[in-house]
Amino acid sequence: MNERMTQLFCRIGGKDEPLNRVDVSEKPASGRRAEKALYENSRIRATLTWEPVGEGRTRLACSWQNRTQEKLSCQLEIRIRTDFVYEHYVIPGVSLNGNDWGKGKEPKGLASGGEPWVFDYRRTTIPACTISENGDRYFALMASDESPLSMQASCSMLPQEDGTMVHRLLYPCIERPETYCRRDCYEPSHEDFLTFDPQEAKETAAWLLAGRPVRPNFATACVEDAALELLGSPFPSAYGTDEVKRLCCAFAERLVVETNGRKMFSIGQTPDGKGGFQNAEGYEFGWCGQNGMYARLFLERGLRTGDQKLICTALDNLDAWTHEAVEETGLIHTHYHWMLNGESDVEDTCNLGFAVLELTRAWSVMRKNGEDRPEWLEAARRIADFLISHWADEHGFGKAWNVKTGECADPAGTIGAYLIPGLVELYLADGRERWLEAARRACRFYRDRDLFSFQCTAGALDTYCIDKESSGPLLAGALALYEIDKAEEWLECAKLAGWYFCSWMFHHDIIPGENSDFARYGYRTLGGTSVSAQHHHIDPWGALMVPQLLRLWKITGDWHWHRRASLMWANAVQNLAPSQGKTIHGLFREAGAQNEGYHHCCWGDPGAPGFINDWLVAWPQAFCWNTAEQITDADLADPAQKSHKGSDIVKPSETFQKNDTE
Repeated sequence: MNERMTQLFCRIGGKDEPLNRVDVSEKPASGRRAEKALYENSRIRATLTWEPVGEGRTRLACSWQNRTQEKLSCQLEIRIRTDFVYEHYVIPGVSLNGNDWGKGKEPKGLASGGEPWVFDYRRTTIPACTISENGDRYFALMASDESPLSMQASCSMLPQEDGTMVHRLLYPCIERPETYCRRDCYEPSHEDFLTFDPQEAKETAAWLLAGRPVRPNFATACVEDAALELLGSPFPSAYGTDEVKRLCCAFAERLVVETNGRKMFSIGQTPDGKGGFQNAEGYEFGWCGQNGMYARLFLERGLRTGDQKLICTALDNLDAWTHEAVEETGLIHTHYHWMLNGESDVEDTCNLGFAVLELTRAWSVMRKNGEDRPEWLEAARRIADFLISHWADEHGFGKAWNVKTGECADPAGTIGAYLIPGLVELYLADGRERWLEAARRACRFYRDRDLFSFQCTAGALDTYCIDKESSGPLLAGALALYEIDKAEEWLECAKLAGWYFCSWMFHHDIIPGENSDFARYGYRTLGGTSVSAQHHHIDPWGALMVPQLLRLWKITGDWHWHRRASLMWANAVQNLAPSQGKTIHGLFREAGAQNEGYHHCCWGDPGAPGFINDWLVAWPQAFCWNTAEQITDADLADPAQKSHKGSDIVKPSETFQKNDTE
């Protein structure tokens, strides 16, 4: 891309005013690589500098100057038009080729009511990034984090009649024509402006990336690698893995309640109106509640330490699911409270997949310790048998089933991939080829239909859209198959699933408002994962995939996987309440507590951007504890790695800088 494909604009009073290129670009002198061009109109003069910094990477610097003798309030824009016909586009964390899949009202396409969507850098997982591609070429434009003004950018895309794409980078933070503020809801546009004193100049920088996609629809993988090298300041984990285990166990013990004569784990904690938190009603095997994972972790820790209380809680919990929740179909009620209250007999394949996996793992734990719990393994087998026998070539394992009648309630989505890790675990437990063949078939099906299109769906159960969570079991399942088969097919599938999953990871820290929760409590967005196309907030879900990302690093030798794993881990554990507890919003959080949602953009609450919610859901600590049992501090700390900026890691406070806009 060069100046012939570039246009500049300033927006004043709601009108875009173009800047005209007034000279032939300045060719680089001998020994220099940078090219310059001058643009201006009656108000703004801009000098653009293109500086190649490696194959397919160009730093685009711009000096913007107010030409007038008056104070100027405006918005600035760079437009770059590609010279190839695109087939696929991505705005990371916001729009995957237009978000066509799903039933929600999240931003669809590239325009609303004829006006182009504009999203600010706080909403995108790579700052103000836009990507267009075909099978042979890609182009991406993204903000730089080298200065606050450069970072405080926004992005948009304009498809052209000839099939090319115009990529837009706008300054400062702008969201038009509306702001997507909560699930399926909108507020008026968000408009910040830059203020120039008479004759004042301001500097911005951005990155242009170009090359060949790793495969069709996967240009984002190349952009992710570049973003890891060009952006972000990694920070250390707040806790060692042993301390994470202790804190998460302490939190989980407070979730234990007795219902129907059984020890169950509450789905989470909510404010109690007295300055603390209380357990919420609801007991779910997987997804948010993670009863199965907590029970297995209790069992492992109790057997290792001799803590009989942990062992008894685990046994009682797992017996509740396998003795009382199993239906004649072989499926189980994965919401224990629904079963007790007669609320619903429809359960999803996310929870059913977790049931197969965790019941089998728990059986293996007991077997290794000299005790058999055949009913646990039998329950896992019956779920797997049912879903394998009801496999559909068009829909795979489906999304939801009536556990009493055996009827499919919803066939759609990638969510059925949650069965793959459990099927592999069953094979490892009893050696039956039936489970392994079903896992291979499912992995190929969801890879070919969904992952190859860079689109995984329906795993985040409080949405119905394109998301990150449904790719997690594809990554874990493909790697589990690779460990057995050693086939390149599964390694390549795991890498694709890993790139897709990590496209939802934040590659930068937003600049928090001075009075925001993020600034007050030192929360970093780098390494956090955005939920889905329909839910735009960060959560610590990436913690669950850290072992798989580290495994990819060890197999491939590609350090990018290690960087991703360490970033996700540091993000996921940074806000765990320490042993003495912590207070947020005047509410005391006991040891190990952590909330689910971090509202990084204009989303959901008056305190956003930069708001920390007060829903202390069960799953984050289960995922952190589960991962802490599989990794060591040494796995995360690779002394050979340096920051691309020439320094090692930095403290959170060093990344927070004062907002440069009105």
